[in-house]
This record gives sequence, C-alpha cells and structure tokens, in this order.
Amino acid sequence: MIEPDTGTRGEAVAAWIRERIVNGALLPGAHLQEQAIGNLTGTSRTPVREALKLLQREQLVIYSPNRGYVVRRFSLKDILDAFDVRATLEGMVCRLVAEKGLSAEADARLTEIMSEMHAVAFGTIWGERESFRWFDLNFLFHRLLIEQADNPMLGGVIIQTQRLPLIFDTNQRLQSASQVSRLFGEADTQRSYRDHLAIVAAIRARDVDGSEQLMRKHILSSRETMQRNFSKAYPGGQTYDP
Repeated sequence: MIEPDTGTRGEAVAAWIRERIVNGALLPGAHLQEQAIGNLTGTSRTPVREALKLLQREQLVIYSPNRGYVVRRFSLKDILDAFDVRATLEGMVCRLVAEKGLSAEADARLTEIMSEMHAVAFGTIWGERESFRWFDLNFLFHRLLIEQADNPMLGGVIIQTQRLPLIFDTNQRLQSASQVSRLFGEADTQRSYRDHLAIVAAIRARDVDGSEQLMRKHILSSRETMQRNFSKAYPGGQTYDP
C-alpha cells in the first residue's frame, strides 16, 4: 500500500512500479494495467496514470494506443549508451568534488570503503558472497561522490542512467550470481579497485582535470567489459530477457 505522506501519490506509485521493473518483478513486455496497479497500491487510477507518464519520461515504460503502457525492453546498445552518459556525468561529479574538496567525514568514509574493497577484491576467496559485497561497496563509493558534488540535478540524471532492468538492481548490483560470473569477474573487480584508488588520490590532490579523466576512463572500461562479455551472458541476441 502507498503511504499518503510519501511525496505525491503519483510519485509514490511510480517508485513502487520502478522498483519492480528494475529488480525484475515486472519483466520486459509486461502490460501495466491501471486498475490492477491501483488495487495493489491502494490508490485510484489518477495517481497510477500520473506514475505511468512519469515512468514513460524516464524511458522505463513505453505507450502505444493499442496496448497501453508496457515495460520497455532494453538492448545492448541502450546499456552501452547509458555507460557513455555516465562516463561524462560522473566525470563531472569528480571535477566538482575535486574543486571544493571532500568533507572530513566523506574522506574518512572513502578510506573505510576502499579498505573493504581491497579486502574483497584481493582476498583468498572469490565467490557469490564476495562479488555481491563488491557491488554493494561500489554503489556506496559512487553514491558518496555524487552526494559530495552537491548538485541534485546532476545526481538525478546519473541515477536515471543507472536504471538498467534485469542487469542491475536498485543498488547497482548485478541481479544474479550467474550474471556476476559472466559479466564481471575477479580480474575486472581488481581493475576497478585500482581505478577507484587513482580517482580518490586525484580528488584528494584537488586535481580537477585528472580526477574527471580518471572517472571517465573507469566507467568506459566497465562499458568495454560489459560489451565484451554480453554475448557470453546472453547468447544469440542484442536484448536481455530472463
């Protein structure tokens, strides 16, 4: 049920639907029926319509006169395009953070995150538990820098580019162990850790250009990894379905 004090009802319903799309409960091609969603969320059709229009603007759903709203199918190109946009925008995040410097609290938190990242990436065991912990830490790392940039509009656009249903969940973690093993392996994680280390060093040195370039390179390296391994995880197609 939707709580009445959680923003507008339309925004709350949109959040309810969005979470289910991104986490795979609502699959690509699923028809989104206003009455059914209203019953499940305890709302009338008006906020449901508002929610669906919002999600259409976010490109998570598409509308056609014959079928109404359906969950959008994402292709490999969509994924790669999102990485391209993220590279530019998160590079800008690092530029902003390097310009004004990290807060003492954020600096200390980065030290903690990086320490645990190293333990996970270079530990003696690499399995499902470690890989999922890595993605949790990676989410915290990127989100902390976005928060430090203190630009809500920039952060909002970045979050939208991170919504890739059936690949990453709402915390930017791959949806299943099989995806982890096929899309990002232990060596990829270690490369990512080294990237993070260089990015943090550049930010602490107040190297505006360097930190921006390092983040761009980091995200584009992840893009290359995704492109290289996509056919292994989803053989025979340019779209990903379960």
